[in-house]
Amino acid sequence: MAAPSDRDQYSTLEVATNADVMREGKYPEVVSHSVPDAYGYYGPPKLDQTTPQSQNAHIAPSPASAYIPQTAHSYSTYPEVVGTGAAAAAAGAGAGADGSKGAKICGIPRKFFWLAVVAAILVIVGVVVGAVVGTMSNGDTAASENNDAEGNTGDEGGTTSNDTSSSTKLTLFNETRLASANFTDAYGNDNFLLVYQLSDASIRMSAYNSSNDKWIVSDVINGTNGVKLGCSLAIDTFFQGTNSPDVNLYYQGDGSVTTIEALSYSTDDNISTTSATPSNKWQAVDTVSEFNSMAGSSLVAYGKQCDFCNQYAYLFWQGSSGLYMAENSGDGIKDADLIDVTTSPSTNTSMALTYSGTLIGDEGAVLRRSINIFYRSTTSGLTQLRIGNGQNVPKYVGRDIGPQTNFAVFSTGFNESDSDNPTPLGFQVLSIDPEGGDGVQLTYMKDGEWATATSEIKDLADCQAKAMMAAHTGRRLYCLVDSGDDAGVEIIEWAWQGDPSDTTSYLNWEKIGAVNVGV
Repeated sequence: MAAPSDRDQYSTLEVATNADVMREGKYPEVVSHSVPDAYGYYGPPKLDQTTPQSQNAHIAPSPASAYIPQTAHSYSTYPEVVGTGAAAAAAGAGAGADGSKGAKICGIPRKFFWLAVVAAILVIVGVVVGAVVGTMSNGDTAASENNDAEGNTGDEGGTTSNDTSSSTKLTLFNETRLASANFTDAYGNDNFLLVYQLSDASIRMSAYNSSNDKWIVSDVINGTNGVKLGCSLAIDTFFQGTNSPDVNLYYQGDGSVTTIEALSYSTDDNISTTSATPSNKWQAVDTVSEFNSMAGSSLVAYGKQCDFCNQYAYLFWQGSSGLYMAENSGDGIKDADLIDVTTSPSTNTSMALTYSGTLIGDEGAVLRRSINIFYRSTTSGLTQLRIGNGQNVPKYVGRDIGPQTNFAVFSTGFNESDSDNPTPLGFQVLSIDPEGGDGVQLTYMKDGEWATATSEIKDLADCQAKAMMAAHTGRRLYCLVDSGDDAGVEIIEWAWQGDPSDTTSYLNWEKIGAVNVGV
């Protein structure tokens, strides 16, 4: 496949110089825990015409207007019986003085004549109404077919999936996996992407832009195209400066061999987070042999996030021999390599990924930047695998977990060795065991040391039942939650309210609300 964009290519061993230091003011600032900042990759400078957006804005769409137009006047469509004047006299020739008894019209008693007229009019009106309704129905069907052909499902979730003509209403799959990513656009707006599955295995994406403060729903691929129901999902964004990012999406096929499929949305097509994204803009990426996973393997992905971050896009998954890694350069997926680690992952372990970039482009930056993957080892330990500088370094981070435990992770700060680093690196690892019943647990790194919280995160108690969650570096968490009353499931979003410098705030989360998924 041709490269989806004119992506700058960098060796992962490239040494940056001090001349590469980015402009002052381009980096995210640490803010008070009372005003959480979306921490994505480096945000491009805001343009002068940008209207400042509230950083603490809620995600839930604004309620619809309650305006109801006044009832219009009603007028009869039936002819009135004229009983006086010249018209009555003409109609009642030969009748009595009052023009009633014995009066005839066209030789028919007047009473029966008007009953016949009324009946005829009712028949005509019924025919006309039926024809109009039939015409409108045909028009709606044609419009629906046209929307499907263009790959659009509408704006903020008001439409259904590709199966709108089916008698079976699609719902959010009650065991769907989740994957999320974020980026900052050229105007400084926060952009969040979340992918999930519907009940027919379709993959759908909800996108959020802080400039309009609502979720927009788009179909990515429908369930008839070889998607495994309940498959693992991974999504990443590839930094393209002030342009929209490349977006890479990975999922598992439903064949006898669990092949990993890849799609890419090029920066040239300007992925939208304020309107529906056409599904035909997602292009299949050429893959290689041995691009297969265990049936229950997790998928995690990374795309270049900043000037002084790891420079390519990567995908990680679990195969029969251990963890695999493949590079996605834009020209296709390169050969899969087995990661040689001394701490092996347990079978079908959950995995979560985040990155650690650097603030400055000095000669040591390439040694500090890294990709960090978290998984459960065969010895039941929560393990951090640091991939950087050509080395894969696993580390037990101090928590033992069960085999069904699910993870979500995000990083705070930058990986600098200087003592005056204004935003020192930190990690927040959330874990939840569906069999443990002890809620969401926190393991974190601060000042280079790992520690475990002694109590559960009570603000996230709703995540326990389904034990499925995902997070991105915008410090947002998404959990699959039972809707109640047998109404299925929904995806709830939370925002971290912690201050990286204050461990007493680490368990604080704010519930934002349900993500619009358009079903």
